[in-house]
Amino acid sequence: MGGDDSGLKFLIGSSAGKSAVIAGFIATHVATISGLWFGGARLPKFDFNQLNGWLALGFTNDPLLTWVVGGILHYTSGIIWGVAFALIMHPALGRFIKPLAALTPVNNYIKGVIWGVVLWIISSALWVPLLIDPLFGGGVVGPFLTKFGANGVQAMFTNLLWHLIYGVNLGLLFSPTPAAPSRGAWKASSGVAMR
Repeated sequence: MGGDDSGLKFLIGSSAGKSAVIAGFIATHVATISGLWFGGARLPKFDFNQLNGWLALGFTNDPLLTWVVGGILHYTSGIIWGVAFALIMHPALGRFIKPLAALTPVNNYIKGVIWGVVLWIISSALWVPLLIDPLFGGGVVGPFLTKFGANGVQAMFTNLLWHLIYGVNLGLLFSPTPAAPSRGAWKASSGVAMR
């Protein structure tokens, strides 16, 4: 675990920027795979790769090209949201919500959950109704996905689950802690004790 001159160490990466990019990529990948598997749990399947491909290319006769182009756009946006979390939201939450100021694994997890909820609101209130709904002719999705085909309100909660999976993984992977000279000091700062 490397640390930069800021007095912090990161779970992955040697700086906040590198850690944010790596954490954003992994969190996007875990959430994307989960969304593809939602159908097995009788939830609406969330294939953001395909949706992004349709937005970029329209409905084409080449589903593989649509999925790959959509995947590139989807992973890029996941990384960008991860960097925004790491460099803006993570420190801001610590300043504005005093109990979250300490750099502990639990606080990083809570910040990730909060970010997941924020992204869910952005997705459900803006992204899906303004971009996806017109793609299908309008009036199909509804606010917060309440008209999402046969799935109705279930899609709204599935979208929340998807964004929470992303936020939890992002918060746990982008996990700065105070640089400490020994492992025992990290345990003391994180509240974890060994018997």
